[in-house]
Amino acid sequence: MSFERLTIQDDRFLINRLIGQAPRYTLVREFFMNAQESATLAPEGQRFVRIYPTLIEGVRKLTFWNTGPGMDAVELRTATNISASINKQMSLSGNFGIGAKVSGLTVSPAGIRYRSCKNGVVHEVTIGFDQEADTFVRFVYEVEGRQESVFDVTQAVRKTADLSFDWTEVVLIGEDDDHDTVSEPIGKGIRVDRSYVATQIFRRFAEFRPGVRVILDVSVTKGGGRDETGRTRTLKTLQDVVSQLPNAEIVACPETGVKIQYLHDPKHANYSHSISALNNPATSSTSFCALVHRGERYDFRTGKKWSAVAPNYGIPFGSTVLTVEIYLPDDSALPNQYRDALTTVAERNPITTDDYAVKVRELMPEWVKDVIREAHPPRDENLDDLQKDLQKLLDEFRLPTSTYIKSLKAPERTENSDFGLDEARSAEVDPIDVDEDRFLRGERTFGQRATEKKVRKAPEGAKLSKEAQALERAPTIEILDDPAEIDEKQMKGRAARFYKDAQTLFINGLYSAVDRMIAELEIHFVGQAEGEALRCIVLRAAQRSMAFRVGKATCYAISKRLVDGWSLEDLDRATSPESLSLAADDYRQSLTTARKWISAELKAHGFAVAEPEVA
Repeated sequence: MSFERLTIQDDRFLINRLIGQAPRYTLVREFFMNAQESATLAPEGQRFVRIYPTLIEGVRKLTFWNTGPGMDAVELRTATNISASINKQMSLSGNFGIGAKVSGLTVSPAGIRYRSCKNGVVHEVTIGFDQEADTFVRFVYEVEGRQESVFDVTQAVRKTADLSFDWTEVVLIGEDDDHDTVSEPIGKGIRVDRSYVATQIFRRFAEFRPGVRVILDVSVTKGGGRDETGRTRTLKTLQDVVSQLPNAEIVACPETGVKIQYLHDPKHANYSHSISALNNPATSSTSFCALVHRGERYDFRTGKKWSAVAPNYGIPFGSTVLTVEIYLPDDSALPNQYRDALTTVAERNPITTDDYAVKVRELMPEWVKDVIREAHPPRDENLDDLQKDLQKLLDEFRLPTSTYIKSLKAPERTENSDFGLDEARSAEVDPIDVDEDRFLRGERTFGQRATEKKVRKAPEGAKLSKEAQALERAPTIEILDDPAEIDEKQMKGRAARFYKDAQTLFINGLYSAVDRMIAELEIHFVGQAEGEALRCIVLRAAQRSMAFRVGKATCYAISKRLVDGWSLEDLDRATSPESLSLAADDYRQSLTTARKWISAELKAHGFAVAEPEVA
């Protein structure tokens, strides 16, 4: 069959645009991947990748060096073309052949210098942006009276380089000659941690290619003096130090082929660093959650980003010591153009760790749950009454879970209307006490509960109907009063955060509405108890009251799930930290009930209490 191949009419514009739009933060990944792929082709025992500073006119330049097949002049010229590679095949599932040059030139337009030794001969070429040509070029140098872009530098490097084996060296010049690309590898003026390069490699790569050793100069690792150089450290992967951790386990999902690795990585008993960090001194190692595909990590979440979403993965506490890696089958995903995210193979839809949060919860081993329980802060407060009252509120609406809804046909309306209903339907049950008394009454005088309404017992052997079992459960309430925990959940200045997938509602016990309510309540009870004891009781009342208001607002928002006209986005906004904060701010509605509760608590502790005023 005859055809006419398509070509590029304006290749300069295409190349400039490709480089101009490339992300900076992929630079380390791209140059390291090229280096280790080449090193893999070296003889066993000689597969090295080294990262160190090179001085050019007194300025440090970040350098990637590797063993493996070298390149002669022709191969070096070909390798520095965009979308070209030597000694490997370009493909969507493999390297593209454009990543390192594109991301490198984005950060280092002043030049990327390549030197390669093949059979004892070293050739050099430098690519970068030329102002006169207004595009990216191979820079031309005068060599023996001729203008050349690729030339022999064997004599110039003979005294400083070993020419007995093949190797390749790549030096990032940066944005100009004065740019220190060791301290500022992703852009002039963009300061990063000294171990940025080592950390980027450690976080991105779940494994190195077989037999490859990664050696870094101390100038690009943590520890040592700020300007120290000449000494080296070996960089390990997390898998290399797993055996040193208290516990680690990989659990497979037979239906999807997905494997999830759970790791317990606490701080060392005698140091402030995690156990994995102490066993891998070239980089900092902290807990995280990430996707792993073909040995590389994507959607890497650590620190506050991990702690903020961890409850959706079944980890409300303990995210600072628990790492979760989600291994995807090779054929289930593809990297995007710049290899900074994964997509589905067919539709090219983005894939994130959130897509597997349910699997992480379902497959979680019991020892992980034990770690979570141990990490739960000690709480004196019993919130069972709150949970029970919120459940009664949800039961009024007979609201099925999202999963159960999908198994049913759309419910028939009693009236034909294009507008739907204004609110979810209520079942005929005893309404929740608006006054919050049932919630706040808690433990009463001398540990005895208030008299409860008589409960009718079902016949022996009775159990919940299938429909009842599928009714939505009230969220679990967790009141936080540690500033660090509040910050981890991104709740500073917010009253609460609701994790709908995990059905957990975190309450900010230090929220401003709590302080305002305490100020008014303390005035009312001043002198009726010892100061510290009174303060503790009033604090509990204020926190519980706010938890109840926020819990009610959350339940009402959940009940809108079956209401026509309420989209998923609307539901998310209704349960957002901002919306829940507004519910928490209206603390005056709870003052009367809180006073009654405080009076009862003071009596239970033996204090003489004046009867609370009726508002």
